[in-house]
Amino acid sequence: MRFPLASNVIRANSVRNTFGVVRSYPDGKPKVHQGWDFAAAVGTPCFAVADGTVVGIGNGKDYGITLTLDIGGGRYAFYAHLQNVTAALGEVVSEGQHIGNTGNTGNAVNLHDDDDHLHFEARLVKSPGLGLGGRVSPLAWFGSCPITEAVDVP
Repeated sequence: MRFPLASNVIRANSVRNTFGVVRSYPDGKPKVHQGWDFAAAVGTPCFAVADGTVVGIGNGKDYGITLTLDIGGGRYAFYAHLQNVTAALGEVVSEGQHIGNTGNTGNAVNLHDDDDHLHFEARLVKSPGLGLGGRVSPLAWFGSCPITEAVDVP
């Protein structure tokens, strides 16, 4: 399995942009983050992390423009805050195929340029809902987390 961008590093080199109970609300209560935020300028090409089928394209409130890729074995790669999707619903795609471009849609719309990112989730169900249920840390798929050093994919 490959990473979703040509150059992959966690946004702001911060564990707050990784998976789990890594954030907090203004009152200090713990807050979950369901995936990894990869730093990426708007318009950066996104690639299929594995061979699969596009099973969802949407435009939701918080996630903005999204793409869900069924990569088999009960695994779904989820891409959010996209500018656009270049693959079609039902299309069978190959690992490394260009499937969309990063954007600043959904709740990423008002972020500053240095906070632009791709939100990526490793899902065990197509539409898991709120919280961490139905998701795993992308670390389980990729084997390493590029917090301070980018992982480049040719």
